[in-house]
Amino acid sequence: MAEQVDGAEVAEKKKKFVLVVDNNARDSFQAGMMLQNFGYSVTTVKTAEEALEFISIAVPALIVMELVLPGMNGVDLLTRIRKEPSLVKIPIIVQTSIPDIKVQDRCYEAGCTLYLNKPVDAESLYRAVQESLERTPRKNVRIPTFLKASVDGGGIGAEFVTVISSMGMFVKTLHPQPKGTIHGVSFILSKKIIKVEAQVLYSYGFGEGPSKDPGMGMKFITISSEDQALIQAYIQENIDPAAASTSPR
Repeated sequence: MAEQVDGAEVAEKKKKFVLVVDNNARDSFQAGMMLQNFGYSVTTVKTAEEALEFISIAVPALIVMELVLPGMNGVDLLTRIRKEPSLVKIPIIVQTSIPDIKVQDRCYEAGCTLYLNKPVDAESLYRAVQESLERTPRKNVRIPTFLKASVDGGGIGAEFVTVISSMGMFVKTLHPQPKGTIHGVSFILSKKIIKVEAQVLYSYGFGEGPSKDPGMGMKFITISSEDQALIQAYIQENIDPAAASTSPR
């Protein structure tokens, strides 16, 4: 079944916050930025002690942590968290510079949800977060956006792509079309007009959808490889600006 792309999903994510525990300023910043660009609220701390203090005040929906920390190490932090009955079900993703398989086994025994080796790219982190946190995990990275669009050659100025992935989009429009119908959609991305054929997966009238915005989730049926590559590059630049700035053009 094709994945749906919905503006309501973005609003729902913002209600969840992720705690990043990492003393490496660059890694902490990059992970925090990617998670924010996935649509989550993020708090970052540098030590296990700061993490425990924060958790005692507000319980996060997800913890992303490094093992190499000043003071208490990450394995001990993981063990401490899992000893608290109220914290047992919090998913914990370890992303670390330690590639030792024995350490990985210790983390899984202590209760980590997933173990990732740094450097962690945006797509790997996205899939890990989806698998750990979401009831319906997504495979394709999707981001909120606001791109002028036109459905079947009309609606310029009143239609917008508000969520996009490499496989589909949500089009905000006052005239959503019936489920299953196929339409030509054009939208402006990075000063280029993208033209696709897309099928309606679901549609909402005014006030009907979870986000209350009228529109339709659509999957791409026909799209050129050049345009799909442009969409993928746009998504990458928006979720991981640091990686995008160092990639070859």
